[in-house]
Amino acid sequence: MTRLLAYATPLAPALAVIGFFVWFANWIPQTRWSPPQKHTIASDTSPAQLAAHGKEIVRQRGCLTCHTLEPGAGVKGHGRGPNLANIGARRSRGVEGGPANLVEYLVQALYEPGAYLVEGYANIMPPSTGVPAKLTYEEVVAVVNYLQSLGGKPSVRVGNIPRPSGAPGAVAAASAKQQEAKDPMALLNSFACLGCHSMEAGKASVGPSLAASEVKKAAAERKQSVEAYLIEAIVDPKAYERKGFASGVMPQDYGSKLTAAQLKLMVDHLAGGKP
Repeated sequence: MTRLLAYATPLAPALAVIGFFVWFANWIPQTRWSPPQKHTIASDTSPAQLAAHGKEIVRQRGCLTCHTLEPGAGVKGHGRGPNLANIGARRSRGVEGGPANLVEYLVQALYEPGAYLVEGYANIMPPSTGVPAKLTYEEVVAVVNYLQSLGGKPSVRVGNIPRPSGAPGAVAAASAKQQEAKDPMALLNSFACLGCHSMEAGKASVGPSLAASEVKKAAAERKQSVEAYLIEAIVDPKAYERKGFASGVMPQDYGSKLTAAQLKLMVDHLAGGKP
């Protein structure tokens, strides 16, 4: 009995501390993160109602990670993308050498963001119908109306603007898939990874750099192997988010979209990539 007490006495304070932190952790209100839900938009929804949907979509799908709506920040707005403040008035006549009116300009910017670049900005925005935003046609219409409302009046109804063009053909699609199966950079591009991540060390973007040295450093902070860190970061990005980067921007469904072979190809490439 005396020997048992001798062992138990030094453990008592440690057990008390552990017990306190277990209680405290369970006392804190728990929250669950869910990916933004698709908006169900009827074909007869009014432009004003569409604009309201569009406002929510712009905030939910990470658009404001790169763009700003601050009216006093100037056209550039200190963001990675152009300032959207008052865009309905500023782009009412489209752009020189491109679309001649606001709606056509906005549609082009959402479907083909690289077709016209505001001076001083890089071609980093992926098409809004692809990852990470993945807007449906109706959601695109809603966003167009919302952007119209920033300095103008929403006027577009479902069906007034063209739908995104389809795949270029089965042969081209099959060829692209074959290329992705053996080319990790083609795979990274197809999932729009390079729209938010840089491959250069020390060059941060919307997300952390994917240079090998940066990945190894992050893995060490997480106390994981490089491969385990990359797999977690791709399939469960909310499990660990690097400080200094916006939360919840990384798509949460790559685990279901990537095949095992694609995931391995991506991880192997990033784990052994250039420093």
